[in-house]
Amino acid sequence: MEQNLVEHWINTDKQLNDLIIAIESTGNTLTEKAEIAFEKLSELYDITRMPNDIDDEELDDDNLDGVTDQRSLFEEHALIKYLADENEDPRGMVLSAAFHLLNDYQVDLFQVAKKEFGKNIPEECIIGIKGEGFYGEVVFPQKETKSWIELGCKILKQIN
Repeated sequence: MEQNLVEHWINTDKQLNDLIIAIESTGNTLTEKAEIAFEKLSELYDITRMPNDIDDEELDDDNLDGVTDQRSLFEEHALIKYLADENEDPRGMVLSAAFHLLNDYQVDLFQVAKKEFGKNIPEECIIGIKGEGFYGEVVFPQKETKSWIELGCKILKQIN
C-alpha cells in the first residue's frame, strides 16, 4: 500500500497538525482557509513566500551564474494549481506546494507547458506567473501576445 507523503507529514508533525486544526476551526471557506495556510506555512517553516524574497546570497553560487532553481511558495503553488483539476481542494494544493519545497521536489515545467500546448510546445517556451501570494496564476506571454510586464508577471521560467 502506497503511503501519501503529505498525509504522513500531517500525521507526524505536531506543529503542522495543530496549525491545520486551528485553520479548520475558523469556519472560513475552503479558499480562505487555503489562503491562511499559505501565509502560516510560509512563516512556520521559513519557506520563501515570493520570488523576490529569495536571498541574493542564494543566487551567488558560482555554479549557478546568477540563476537559481529555488522556487518560492508562490511559484510552486501556482504551478500545482495550474496542473490540478478544477475541483481540487485548494487547501491540499497549498500543503502540496509547501511539502514540495521542504523536500526538494518541484513541479516539472515541461508538464505545465504540455498541458497548455500539447505536443506543440514552442522552441523557447516561457512560463510566467502573475499575482500575489496565494493568488498566483500561470500565464504564457507568447500565447497572450503581451509582454510579461504587461501581464504583471512576478517571475518567468524558460524551458527548452
